[in-house]
Amino acid sequence: MRDLTRRQFGFFIGGLIMSSLITPHFSVAEMQCRCSDSNCDRKDPDMNSDFMKMLEELRLTTFPLRISSGARCLAHDKKISPKKNHRGGVHVQAVACDIVVGHLGQSQLIKLLDNCRSIGFSGLGFSFSGDRKSRFLHADSRHLLPEDYGFGKEAVWSY
Repeated sequence: MRDLTRRQFGFFIGGLIMSSLITPHFSVAEMQCRCSDSNCDRKDPDMNSDFMKMLEELRLTTFPLRISSGARCLAHDKKISPKKNHRGGVHVQAVACDIVVGHLGQSQLIKLLDNCRSIGFSGLGFSFSGDRKSRFLHADSRHLLPEDYGFGKEAVWSY
């Protein structure tokens, strides 16, 4: 068997390789809901294609990115952030992800933030306190959603 990268491997089932990539660098597994409900409708996430193009561009202009949260079902989203409206947050709308950043140095983090803004991510949330392993950057494309969803066109915040 030839050596495969993690991305090329996809799912290996009985000698059959099945592609599970949404883009060349992001898989369904990375973007699926992390809840424990086996019937969750976000285990096969229908990520917004424009958001995924932006995320792929971010990966190509920076370095490999580890996603800790992509799409979420409404129940999981409300469990994480109970103050959401009846539609849930931008993760439920499949235009958001959380990127693990605790391992990054200052120059890499600045590059990541600069590239997020230049690519056009319209929502950036920072969690840089506490244990380095739990630090993340939330990036979303809320500008792709209808105005009546109530997210506004741009936002920057810290957790």
